[in-house]
Amino acid sequence: MLKQIVLALMFLLFLVSSEYIPIYYPEQPLLLKAAQTLGVLSLALLLDSLVGGVVSRVKLYKLRYFLSKISSYIIYIIALVIGMGIWIEQTQSLVVAMGFIGAGIAIALQRPLMNLVGFLVLITIRPYEVGHRIEIGQERGDVIDIQLMYTKIMEIGGDSNYDQFTGKIKEIPNAFVMEKTISNYSGDFNFIWEEMAIPITYSSNLKKARKVMEDAANEVTEKFIEDSEKQLKKMTYKYLFEPRDVMPTVYVIPTDNWIELRLRFIVDSKHRRRHVNPVFEKILNKIQKAKDITISSRTSARVWDATRTRKSY
Repeated sequence: MLKQIVLALMFLLFLVSSEYIPIYYPEQPLLLKAAQTLGVLSLALLLDSLVGGVVSRVKLYKLRYFLSKISSYIIYIIALVIGMGIWIEQTQSLVVAMGFIGAGIAIALQRPLMNLVGFLVLITIRPYEVGHRIEIGQERGDVIDIQLMYTKIMEIGGDSNYDQFTGKIKEIPNAFVMEKTISNYSGDFNFIWEEMAIPITYSSNLKKARKVMEDAANEVTEKFIEDSEKQLKKMTYKYLFEPRDVMPTVYVIPTDNWIELRLRFIVDSKHRRRHVNPVFEKILNKIQKAKDITISSRTSARVWDATRTRKSY
């Protein structure tokens, strides 16, 4: 509330110091223009504060964020144009001045301008939006803010920690949008395929082990299968894309020491560990109860001789 009062007093000072309220009229043109510029700035700040207070009541966080950003940009752009009009009275002079200023800025501030162009790409083409999980170059994270110069992300770790947050907030220059490859984990498709490999001995019941793994994945990911199928179907109308099977599938890979069962199933791209962990726990519990399935390892592998007899080591 104090901020609004101070801004209102600044705007009142502008009115008093200009011809709009003839209580005091400065004779010096520079003083008048300075007062008018101060008034425009105070009015912009006041409007931004008032609009921000109204927008903060919006419950939908994505809509609230969008309205807050757009309203601020519009207010300050209009204030900038009015401020330039105060100091440059003739239209022709204004155009010429803006041309010289633009040329100077283009030379001296090439990189920042690239960031601004990147921002325009982000708000028009929208390769990613606030809330999306992205990867640009070596940087990975959830987009939490898109500003004029930078995109802020909440960093996530790599595959070793299943893309969980590290707690770091990173700022990526918007120019990277036009320079680096962007991987979007949650744009048109909000899911990713996860793979889990479990080795079993050659003497284990292969058919039963496959069913155990598929059933465990079905129990956990059942709610994702229908949603992912719908999203894949929508993608066929937008892209030259052939739908893929999203049902959990187990692939068999024979090795020298064991049979590797590789389970492929779909999970929410933002909550990998939350869904992978219960799948593994269910598989482990069921295999431990089964007498005809044994998980293998390098220390428990069986060596088969030429006569098909087994020796433990």
